[in-house]
Amino acid sequence: MKPVVRSIFIGGLLLALSGCNWTAENHSSLSGTIEANELPIVAEVGGLVTNVTAEEGSTVKKGQVLAQIDKRSYQMTVAEAQAALDQATAKLEEARAGSRDTTIQRSMANVQQANANIQLAQARKNQAEAGKARAAEQMTQAESQWQGAQQTLLYQQKRLEEATALFEKGAISAKDFDTQKEAVNQAKTQADQWAAQVAQTQAQYHSAQEDIAATVAQIGTAQAAQAAAQADLDQVKEGSTDYAIRALLAAQEQAKAKLDQALLQLEKAKITATDDGTLLRSSIEQGEVAKTGATLFTMMKSDQLELVVYIPEAQLNRVKKGQEVGIKVDAYPEETFTGTISRISEKAEFTPKNVQTPDERTKLVFAVTIHITDGLDKIKSGMPADVLLADEEGGQ
Repeated sequence: MKPVVRSIFIGGLLLALSGCNWTAENHSSLSGTIEANELPIVAEVGGLVTNVTAEEGSTVKKGQVLAQIDKRSYQMTVAEAQAALDQATAKLEEARAGSRDTTIQRSMANVQQANANIQLAQARKNQAEAGKARAAEQMTQAESQWQGAQQTLLYQQKRLEEATALFEKGAISAKDFDTQKEAVNQAKTQADQWAAQVAQTQAQYHSAQEDIAATVAQIGTAQAAQAAAQADLDQVKEGSTDYAIRALLAAQEQAKAKLDQALLQLEKAKITATDDGTLLRSSIEQGEVAKTGATLFTMMKSDQLELVVYIPEAQLNRVKKGQEVGIKVDAYPEETFTGTISRISEKAEFTPKNVQTPDERTKLVFAVTIHITDGLDKIKSGMPADVLLADEEGGQ
């Protein structure tokens, strides 16, 4: 059975009210905009985005793949970690079985390889530092040219203002006026080109900085590997002891942890929805490079819409936390949706702060947050809405 519907006029506005006995008293002050509880989806690893599978406005499920970051480097890290685990396991088994001449020779080869890796990483660091120096020089030159182009543009724009005034007075010909406009266009094009060059050189400079940091990490890793290889060689020459076996057990556990970490990084290269909801914004496209910590998507949970309205201080006694209210939106004028007051601000908003008279006190308002409980399949974020409070007298 449909609820009883009655119509009333408030300030010349006709409102249809349901059997819940909603009223539109002070309706103009109880209006707001539907807002969504936005959830950022952040890249936990960086890399080239190879695929984007979700579009703005689409409905997504928790765990649904939205984008894919190039996983090849992470797959190689997994393979490397797996190989390290296999190696640690083999060393442990070998230590338990006793060292052989071939084991000593292999350990010596590992030391030599570790030393070569240190030299290679150092060479890469030197190359990255040279690239950084070149990028810094190019960036300085580009910035200087850009500043000059901006000054030229300002000069040509000023001349165009003068030419405009002369042209309007008939003091110069249309040809001279067009010539000056073209000079401004050329100056602007030149300034834009140098601005783009500045941005490009800045990107090259930052990339070189990242390369240096990466090579420093590579040197540290190579040095640690060299130390481990040397220790391993010393150990196999002396023969395995209980202490050495415990150390190899620890190394095996460490290798397992690194493999788990590499697998986790590989999984993070797959960008997924954190909850059921709707995709509001996409900040990445296929072919772009995602930075670690960057927000790639913004979504809203499907069951969390809120409406914030402001009620005058004189009517604050009409609302309380947990109270059910009616909600009207323009898209569905014949329907009244339901919401529940989830929060009432403890502090009044808008001036004046120091009130002296009852008349001034009525100018203060309090923010009221309403959690929408039905109509979620119809109500959308961004819709303007009006709140209807229950009639204080009760009845239908």
